Amino acid sequence: MFTISAIDPALIILVNIYADQFSDRQDTSVYNNGVMQVSVFVSVNYNGEASDDEIIKYVQNKVVIYSLNYGENVQWQKSTIDNGFLHDTEHDANESPSIPPKKSDIRAVLYFTVPGGTAEGEHKWIAKLDGQQTSTKTALTITVEPFEISAGNLELVKKVTVNCAVLYVLKYKKGVFPIAQKLRNCIDFKGMKFSGTGANSWVSMVMSNKGYKLGAFVEYRETSNIQIGKAFHEYSQDELVIKGSGFDLCQQSYAAEIFSLCIDDTLALDPADVDAAWNEGVVMLQVREDGLGIWCMIHLDVEENDFVFQDTFGGRVEVNINWDAGDSWGIWTIRSAKVVYP
Repeated sequence: MFTISAIDPALIILVNIYADQFSDRQDTSVYNNGVMQVSVFVSVNYNGEASDDEIIKYVQNKVVIYSLNYGENVQWQKSTIDNGFLHDTEHDANESPSIPPKKSDIRAVLYFTVPGGTAEGEHKWIAKLDGQQTSTKTALTITVEPFEISAGNLELVKKVTVNCAVLYVLKYKKGVFPIAQKLRNCIDFKGMKFSGTGANSWVSMVMSNKGYKLGAFVEYRETSNIQIGKAFHEYSQDELVIKGSGFDLCQQSYAAEIFSLCIDDTLALDPADVDAAWNEGVVMLQVREDGLGIWCMIHLDVEENDFVFQDTFGGRVEVNINWDAGDSWGIWTIRSAKVVYP
């Protein structure tokens, strides 16, 4: 088996630097959200005997990506690991490998995290490897765009109603961002989870005395057996998970209990409908029923807020929800939204 040290640098030919694994595209656009990565593909040929994996590993360890703007090596955080978010605001993914590449080159990928809130503008990069460098005339062009958000860019959309349970999705409004950019998940839930009976949702709002309504977030990508909790079950402390300050009373109470005759309606939600909602944004639940409430020493009126969500490009948005925007049965709106950085 070959190792990095077995690769002969004299047999490597540095070809070019690209923004795509298969095509010759040399431009890419990214957000400065502090999470999104620029994907850089260094193209080489090797005139010796070694596997592609060995050559790629060698290049990843030895290559230097150089900024023509600043006259120095690129200082952004570098990695060989994809963080799971999309890498280009104008291209969803690399060109399909089913299309034969124009060249029989080997491409080694590196990822550079765009600093949060800075670096806006156009950047030109080249690659340097073992005394060779790619041409400044064919530099990789990275366009860094600011990530900005306002309450008007978001909406809460009612998707499906099953008796007293309503499936909602929190999403970006159509046309505000690229099609591939969607809210993905909640970074850190606030509220209470009735874990003792297998709940997969977090209650973040309950009005036991005004309007008898409840609001919850479904855990990321859960699609079946959507459960908030069991009615009239006395939940002990070890059956609850509590985050945030709104449900502090439940940490002091010997038990918590849901008063409802229809809380189980969420179990009847069609998994296909829930999955479709996840493909648009973050899935939420509303339960509306005369007499509904949660008891922890008293009947609770609680509104958690300032939730942080992450989108498919890694952007983080803090959202404040108006849980009581119009009627006693719970009209929800977005009160404010702002960008936050890791």
